[in-house]
Amino acid sequence: MSFSQDVKGELARVELSKKCCMLAEIAGFLRESGSVKLLGGGKFGIVATTENAATARHFKVLIESYFRNKVSMEIGESQRPGSRNRKVRNRYYLNIGADEKSMQILRETGMMLIREGDDYFSDGIYQPIVKSKCCKRAYLRGMFLSCGTVSDPRKSYHLEFVLDKERSAADLRKLIGSFVDLSANMTKRGDKYVVYMKKASYISDMLGIMGATEAMLDLEEIRVNKSMHGNVRRIVNCDSANVDRALAAAGDQLKWIQQIQEEQGLQYLPQPLRDVARLRLERPEASLTEIGEALTPPIGKAAVNKRFAKIKAIANGEE
Repeated sequence: MSFSQDVKGELARVELSKKCCMLAEIAGFLRESGSVKLLGGGKFGIVATTENAATARHFKVLIESYFRNKVSMEIGESQRPGSRNRKVRNRYYLNIGADEKSMQILRETGMMLIREGDDYFSDGIYQPIVKSKCCKRAYLRGMFLSCGTVSDPRKSYHLEFVLDKERSAADLRKLIGSFVDLSANMTKRGDKYVVYMKKASYISDMLGIMGATEAMLDLEEIRVNKSMHGNVRRIVNCDSANVDRALAAAGDQLKWIQQIQEEQGLQYLPQPLRDVARLRLERPEASLTEIGEALTPPIGKAAVNKRFAKIKAIANGEE
């Protein structure tokens, strides 16, 4: 099972006690998963679909509990496009008939509103449903169970909602931004509108806000491990680079010393330079600090470096 499916499974187990939050979560789910069908005689039915069994069971129970009606569930096949093997999955259909308070559900969730005495279907988020913080969290949870996905944090950081209407996407982005230090981006993908976030800390916060605590902790653990491994790699790379530079510098110093030894002899060098030259010949892999500490009296790395600079000048005939 994917990380995204694990998150949805956890969210589907969240128990709600407040009526306002129950309605907000139902509204978030039906906004994208629900569709209205005409039954004749001015009556409407609602069909909500999902490929997640836990989500289907959760909302069947939630809708029946809140509206005290009967929701029938059917199972069919759904074939995802774009898959090489075109894997067939189950799709779950929640059916709410006219006699099962479908019109009341449309009204209370804000999917059907009245303007100048006429009914119309709305595109955006029904704001009276998301006035309180707990209801905002519930709405986001319902929306994610409807049209959200999150990538495996071991591979990448990406959470998104894919919506049909631009107004709904814009309202969702605004709703996410109402939480402190949280924001999302919005783009169009084909005929869909995508609200997404790629920052790990935002995704972690979003999981926590929706109620996926276990998934949030898993993500944080992965973040810590990635950060630690990244720091180790940087330290190792830095150390390797420093070693490479030190060895290259030591090789150059040996060349200068050997050139002077062949052309003039080391006795030509002043005593301070002769001392570091002999130590370099004896200890070709020693660092400047180690050479400085081996001198009597000891000197610092900078002083040793200055002495080698003078040796280089002599080898190049500059002194």
